[in-house]
Amino acid sequence: MAQVSIGNHSKIVAHYADQDNIRAFYRDVLGCELTKQTENVDYIRFKGGFFLAVLYQDSAPSPEELEKAIWLELRSDKVVELRKKIVSFGVEEIAMPGAEHIYFHAPGGQVFRLVGEGEDLSRFES
Repeated sequence: MAQVSIGNHSKIVAHYADQDNIRAFYRDVLGCELTKQTENVDYIRFKGGFFLAVLYQDSAPSPEELEKAIWLELRSDKVVELRKKIVSFGVEEIAMPGAEHIYFHAPGGQVFRLVGEGEDLSRFES
């Protein structure tokens, strides 16, 4: 049987109007590097070599639609500090029943969960 793993590239679609907030959030709040910035696409590099492409279009999923789609997990060695920066930026927190982590809409609508680097999450694996 073939072996499968998740790669280190992903993409989201966002409205042109969100471009400045998206760039500021990923660069200034999360500390990512914007390796490419054009009118229609940004490439964002996270620590560890994960790349996120943001495709800017006139039509993009709404935050409500994105709550039903895949969410991404952010890991940090300074969760409390980063959580404060994220909330201070003005993101919309998402109430997840029974959740012990913060879930939020980043600019553009993508849903993230913030967890601690090295946090034992094995309870979600079986």
